[in-house]
Amino acid sequence: MATGANLQELLKSAEEAAEVIKDDELKRIAFERVLDHLLKTADGDQATEARPPAPPVNDAPPPADGAFASEQQRIDAVAEYFGIDPEQVLDIFDLSDEDPRLTISSSKLPDGKARSTREIALLITGARTALGRDTNTEIIRKFADDYGRLDSPHFMATLDQMPQLSLLGKRRSSNRAVRMKFLGAEESRKLAQRLIGR
Repeated sequence: MATGANLQELLKSAEEAAEVIKDDELKRIAFERVLDHLLKTADGDQATEARPPAPPVNDAPPPADGAFASEQQRIDAVAEYFGIDPEQVLDIFDLSDEDPRLTISSSKLPDGKARSTREIALLITGARTALGRDTNTEIIRKFADDYGRLDSPHFMATLDQMPQLSLLGKRRSSNRAVRMKFLGAEESRKLAQRLIGR
């Protein structure tokens, strides 16, 4: 369980991850979900018991059930996070269900597996952060593999060396939680805007 300075660091991390969202309600939802995930994965271990949901704020329904129930709500949240128009979101992501998927052409990714993996990581972690969803290295690995950009022996090192992301948990673990830093949020916005030609 996180205590003391570690808890303060987790709070700061959750605030940074949600900072780029302008809408106060969406920001609160993202902050709560990121913080909940960080608390569950503190010290690299998943919580072994289900925790009761946080009490609703101002009698609002709990965000975990249907906060982004419709595709349009997901599109709007991702558009705001990346600073692009809602109609441009689908040029990069498929948000037809709660788990965002990349739809960009592989030709828009840079040459080199490491560079492509970094861009994939920024895009998918950003979209999942915007939707208050957890991200882990296995999710990023799957997208890198789908795009033919997976360099399996160097994959974890590539992510671990990104200043835009924090990998939580045990270093030798094959599946670690991924958190977007403020720098990463800024760079993911620039990347999305470049991809849609803004």
